[in-house]
Formats: sequence, structure tokens, C-alpha cells
Amino acid sequence: MCCIAVKYIKGYGWVGAKNRDRNYKTEIEIVNSNRENIQRLYIDDQTTRWTEGVNEYGVAIISASFSVKSDEKEGGKVLAKKSKNGKKKAMVSPDGLAIRNALLCKDPKSAAKMLIEKELAGATFIFNSDKCYLLEGGFTVKKADSTDKKPRKYIYNLKEITKDENHCVRTNHGIDLPQLGYSANATDEKIIQSRQSSEERWKIINNYLRDVEIHDPVDFLEAMSQKPNDDPFLNPVRMGDPGKGDMVTTGQLLINSKERTLHYRPIYSSVHFSYDKLNGQTAKTFFEIISSRKLLSFKEFASNKNK
Repeated sequence: MCCIAVKYIKGYGWVGAKNRDRNYKTEIEIVNSNRENIQRLYIDDQTTRWTEGVNEYGVAIISASFSVKSDEKEGGKVLAKKSKNGKKKAMVSPDGLAIRNALLCKDPKSAAKMLIEKELAGATFIFNSDKCYLLEGGFTVKKADSTDKKPRKYIYNLKEITKDENHCVRTNHGIDLPQLGYSANATDEKIIQSRQSSEERWKIINNYLRDVEIHDPVDFLEAMSQKPNDDPFLNPVRMGDPGKGDMVTTGQLLINSKERTLHYRPIYSSVHFSYDKLNGQTAKTFFEIISSRKLLSFKEFASNKNK
């Protein structure tokens, strides 16, 4: 139950941010890969192999799931499986693999086309500093009398988000394809509550980006970090106890395409990385860990760091 957003910021171009929600504490590795002579920088969830990131051409990808029930079960499935040596067995997410492959593309349109070919489900922003595309995709169940052997049909909508639009937000219900994600016509009480949460989180972030001027990427995560409601289920940032199965914001991502930087703020997650390797002399992409200390806001942390 994630939140993703993009914002066009003067002097920087398109910048993307995400709150990643899971019902288990995540273990994240920050990977610098140079496959096919293209440098990619991305997060790699060691439980599910989910991936999001940026490459040396500034092509960035962030995504939020529409198949939330299946998405929530992924971690539980993997955590329940142990190898003989007691270590977790990672489940290679096909969507994570699709995103890693799409990050080998040199422009957002090519990356978007590859994700469509791989039938990526969910709401996905594919962007660089100059261009931004939104892909909404998912599956519909075919009629019982269909002669097609495949039980599901992939549907999608791809559109460009213009600079005049300035920003765009997605959570876990389809907007361009309203039949995807949490349904507005649901009768199940849990789905009704989840739809309410998806709409409320979308509204909070969208209104902030609409009403508050953002001149620097360091201010973007403030939009993603709002907690106006007493019910944490309705806030973009969720706090709780993943040990009890609570759906919490395990971490936040910020991607600045122009500078080819990926920033990660761990909340309920551990992060593994080699800072010298990621930001060494051969680096074409750059990583920064963001403090999650309560004493400093993100903006204050970044400002103090630059003094």
C-alpha cells in the first residue's frame, strides 16, 4: 500500500518520491550495477527482490502495486520458507526483474515500452529530468466461455505527464483504469476501508504538492511525510509494529534524475551498502542515506549537511 509521486521542480526537472509500505521489516541492499556498460543504481529488497532506481542516463522508475493482497503476502511467503542453513529464500519478483531490465534503457519512453511488454502491473512513473510517463497496468479475468488459454488479460494505459501539470500522485487504486486496484464499488468491508485509505493518502499528497511551493528536491519528502489523521491507516506515512503484521512505511525513496541520485530514508528497514563503491571515482550515479532521526526534519538534515 505505497504512495508514489512526481514533481517538476524548476532547475531540476522531474523528481520522484515514494513511501514503501510493507507488513514486515525489510532488508534493503543498495546495488550499483554496470551490466551492458550501463550503470544502474537501485534498491534490492532481499526478501522479494523488488527493485526501483535510476541509471546513468537519468532514467528513473518508481512503482506502486494495484494487486495489494498478493503484494502483501509476498513477504510472508518468503519469510516462511527457510533453506537448510536457516537463511531466507529470496523470491525473485517478476516485476522487480522487469524494472531492473527497463533501467538498462537510455530514455523513459523505451523503458515504458519494455515494462508494457513485461506486463508490469500497478501504477508506475518512468521519467528523466525532461520527460515523465505514467503507466497504469493490470489484469482482468476473462469470461468463462473464452477460448483463450490464458485466464487473465493484461490491460494498460500509458500517458505523458506534462510540465504544465507540474505533479502527479498515485496510490493503490486505478484512476486512468478505475477497474484496477481497490474498487470504489466494493462490498467487502476490508476493501472499502482500503479504498478509503488509498483515496485519502492520494488527496493528502496531491493537495500538498498543489498548494505548497517546492523549490528544492530536499523539500519533496515533506509532502510524502504528512500525518494529519489520528488513524495511521489513512496517512501517507504509516507507523506501527510490523512484528504484529501492521502495514507500515518501511522506507522512503527520493530520486533526482538530473543529478542521477537515489536517496533512501530507512524507517522500518535495515540498509546494506558500500558507500565508497557507490560514490567512487567511477560513479555515474550517486547514493545518499537520509537520516530518520526525529530531531531533524529532512530539510534541516540536508541543510546542516551542506554547511
